[in-house]
Amino acid sequence: MTPDRSTSPAAPSAYGGDFLDLAEVFRMAVAALRADGLLVVDERATEPRVVIAEGLTPGELADALDLPPPPDAADEHAVESGTLGRRRVLSTALCIESGPRIGSLRVVHDPQTAVPDDLPILVLAFGRHIAFALARGTTRARHEGRRGIGLAWENLERLPDAINEITTQVTDVVRPLTGATAVGITIWDEEREILRALPGAFGATDDTLVASVTGPATNMFSTGARVFSTGQPYLSNDAGADPGILRDYVEKFRIRRILSVPLDSGDRRIGVLHLVNKPSDFTTEDVAAIETVTPQIAILVDLARSVVRLVAHQRLERILTGAAMAIASGKPVADCLVPAFDDLGAVIGASVVALFPRDLPPLIRRTGPADAELERRLAADASQLGSRSVGAYPHHPGDPGWAALHAPIELYGERTATLSVLRRTGEPFVKEEQDVVSRLASLVALSWATERYQHQLAEIARLRERERIADALHDRVAQILYAAQLGIDTVLETATAGFEAERMIEVRELLIKGDTAIREVIHQLTTAPGQPNLGRRVRLEVEAVEDEFGVAVHLELPADDELGAVPRPVADAVVKVAREGIVNAAKHAGPSRIAITIALSDNTISITVVDDGFGLRSPGDSAAGHGLGSLRRQVEDAGGTITVAPGSGSLGTRLAATFPL
Repeated sequence: MTPDRSTSPAAPSAYGGDFLDLAEVFRMAVAALRADGLLVVDERATEPRVVIAEGLTPGELADALDLPPPPDAADEHAVESGTLGRRRVLSTALCIESGPRIGSLRVVHDPQTAVPDDLPILVLAFGRHIAFALARGTTRARHEGRRGIGLAWENLERLPDAINEITTQVTDVVRPLTGATAVGITIWDEEREILRALPGAFGATDDTLVASVTGPATNMFSTGARVFSTGQPYLSNDAGADPGILRDYVEKFRIRRILSVPLDSGDRRIGVLHLVNKPSDFTTEDVAAIETVTPQIAILVDLARSVVRLVAHQRLERILTGAAMAIASGKPVADCLVPAFDDLGAVIGASVVALFPRDLPPLIRRTGPADAELERRLAADASQLGSRSVGAYPHHPGDPGWAALHAPIELYGERTATLSVLRRTGEPFVKEEQDVVSRLASLVALSWATERYQHQLAEIARLRERERIADALHDRVAQILYAAQLGIDTVLETATAGFEAERMIEVRELLIKGDTAIREVIHQLTTAPGQPNLGRRVRLEVEAVEDEFGVAVHLELPADDELGAVPRPVADAVVKVAREGIVNAAKHAGPSRIAITIALSDNTISITVVDDGFGLRSPGDSAAGHGLGSLRRQVEDAGGTITVAPGSGSLGTRLAATFPL
């Protein structure tokens, strides 16, 4: 968690009044070294004196002071082992760089205590940090009066991009103060609980390299982690040989000298400022100088981050709004999703935004070069959806890690696809980003449902147009041809043999052929390939009316294969009963529940439409209205019967029709 200076724990059991800054470094050393006892001795005076100690009895304290002084060499062999009664002791000299010895550090462990890996290296790292805090205790006050230098951008509209420029801005400020040639700013990400570098860290122009400067604040081998956790500065003028600095980063960023100070905004620690590669050695004077401007730098970094988050939130909301409006306008799915995917990738820094449908080719949008291995992993995880968010922290400098986020897409209660986002850095996705991707997944489902609905409407329109043409041909053209045949038959009954009679017979045969052709067309129109069966037609009508009137309908149907043998005239009448029943309930029943039930028996099919709304206004309502009259005629033409009556308990209306098969 972020250190809070206003709630710092109490100092250890004994300390010198001039060295209060040691308390946090000391406390962190006890925890990181798993020490059962710790002792810091200042040897600059004639008589060595205990500066700070914990976990030692007065007798052990006296015995510790009598132990032989540890060697001065500052390498992995500079830690000396010994004993203090039954307890184990590791000792190291306290010195800054190759300067004179100023004291010693004693680390005590009980025999049963499990010590951390690489304990000697950690002892050396904390020894150097404690030595620096010890040395600067008497020099800090001389610079408390130095005036700070403010930082600002003249145009506040540039603040959304400020986070990308801030490292350069800070470098320009600290160079005349300390002589540092480059700067690295690592900020604390509270949600992810990691320290990560801002763009341009240590003068690098490779964004992938900078993104690899990421890690938890618990790695005590890291200078930045120790400075952040303890709140105490640190410097090294031989970074390559310093055991308290991660060697890989020293080599990758070519760091020779480094000075690191905490960035505190009020009582909240937000990160660490690293100054590197001063032409000459860093000194405690440089620390004092840089501390005069770190409050302004911290405030500026905090402001830039807040503005960036706000702007990102606004842009993400616009992406969702734009996608929703495109879907509502009836645009094709691809036209709705591709711009949204591209914009999402740009805002959250994703290298891939991909849609993986269950039965269709994926839709992949990239904002950078393809990474075949990671994309295969992304597709495999998307197919299983083992977790919502996966990834890996950087393993070494130059490897930024990766993070992936998956959101399921469900349509009518069934998972049909996965929306996946890949970020080519180890930064996990924050809650706001997860929420946006989840909402975008819902919009994908909506776009598919809308497109399916548009196809259904078009299918219904085509079906009705075919029916209209078939009905017109049957009711008009076919009837005219049949009447013409009857007229010719009447004439032929009284006609005498001869040329005219033979011609009349030829004309009659042409009429019969024409009638046959017309009826074949009618048959093709009413039995076209892929024509929906009765169950499908009823579902389409229900969906259309639900959308048109904003009502919900409960539908119970036999299996489609059972309805496939229903004759066309009966099927047409059933569909019309379904539609008229729902429409009447939606228009006249008021707020109500509507249900349709279609049932089959050995020789009949029945359909019932019921609602629990206002009910019939008068007995005459059951026979009133053109719609109901037309419906009654079609039902009777198909051989069926229809009834309209009050619902159960005189609540609502019940429309029922039964047809023989």
